[in-house]
Amino acid sequence: MFLYLLLALVVAWSIHVARIKDRTVRRVAEVGLLYILVGYCGIPMLAVSIGSLARPDRAAEILGFAAGNPFQDFVGWALLGMSVPAMLVLRYRGTFLIAPAICWAVFFAGATAVHLNDFGEKGVLTHGSLLHVFAGHGLISLLLVTALIASGLLKKGAGSGEQGAEGG
Repeated sequence: MFLYLLLALVVAWSIHVARIKDRTVRRVAEVGLLYILVGYCGIPMLAVSIGSLARPDRAAEILGFAAGNPFQDFVGWALLGMSVPAMLVLRYRGTFLIAPAICWAVFFAGATAVHLNDFGEKGVLTHGSLLHVFAGHGLISLLLVTALIASGLLKKGAGSGEQGAEGG
């Protein structure tokens, strides 16, 4: 499901970029950050966190944790705490995007490593499972880091008062 969501976000991002009159690499990258942070890391992960906290038994079945596992509760709260700033990028632009982008890039890079290790230990690391893990997690990290670098936000001084590509 998340792969389809990512595809839809890339299409929406492309349509949005096609409508921008003064297209620059920085603008395209910052718009992409907004789509990924809100559309992948924000709203959907908020739903996952609420579902995990409200129905731990159902979430355990879906996510593969043992029901009642304290780690599941931790992940639910962590996703909740990470999804809120990802959604706030709609209001607070510019250098505010740096923190949620880095946070989510590290999270998904870690998720990639954990899944690859898990598949490796079980002896089921195939080309298909590798592609699935990369497309669902690793690609998000790669997109976030690439868009963050291309946006030029890391070069802006914190507190410089500069607005992001879309204003705000």
